[in-house]
Amino acid sequence: QNHHKIVTTGKVVKAVSLHHQRHYCSLMTILNNCKLTYFGIPGRGEATRLALTIGGIQFQDDRLEFSQWPALKPKTPWGSLPILTLSDGTEIAQQRAILRMVGKETGLYPSDSVKAALVDSLMDACEDVGSKTNSQGQGLPQAEKEAARSKAVAEAGVVYNILMNMENFVGVHGSCGFSVGDSLTIADLYIFSGCGGLVSGLYDGVPTDAMDSDFPNLFAVRKSVRANAGVEKFYETLDVKYRAKMPASYGPFN
Repeated sequence: QNHHKIVTTGKVVKAVSLHHQRHYCSLMTILNNCKLTYFGIPGRGEATRLALTIGGIQFQDDRLEFSQWPALKPKTPWGSLPILTLSDGTEIAQQRAILRMVGKETGLYPSDSVKAALVDSLMDACEDVGSKTNSQGQGLPQAEKEAARSKAVAEAGVVYNILMNMENFVGVHGSCGFSVGDSLTIADLYIFSGCGGLVSGLYDGVPTDAMDSDFPNLFAVRKSVRANAGVEKFYETLDVKYRAKMPASYGPFN
């Protein structure tokens, strides 16, 4: 059985300019009543769920059980999730392609080419965090795999170094709790989702406090995203079935 949820919010994040609001209001029909299909976890669908909610887009939050995936996989464009299905039936796949499209339609993706490239590069780096973490210790006995992952996120480890590069990048290009410029972009949502996943307990061997001390800029971005009115509304109205299983790393920050 599929679990569907219609998500909408009447307010657009304050960080989005009035110009952007007017811009995407005229384009809202492109995304209105779209469907985002992903599993019932944050994972690779969370940033887009949040972008749609912040943008005030009515969408169907289609959450699959893992048992449904084998039958669906051959029918997907790239053999992967998430998939965004527009109201006319058009399917858009690949996480960052979906997120960029939603960002453009909701004012969360810069119109300036340089800032857009900065957003893209930061999201690419954040993607490396997950792939590098997952690859650590693959094929080794459980204890050795966990040790390899723990080493990777410790100081001077391969994942730690990526995070530190992201930390420094945000220090140069971001401000006010945002990663590129001084307003919310999809890069912020990607950091919130990706870093939240890293320390969620998903990866065996990665301590849930691995990002607590050395990454103040990334922490500020995660905190800023979680405090956004649209994000708060999304989690407050999330089906209790999923809210009860939501890792603490996606919760409010002190």
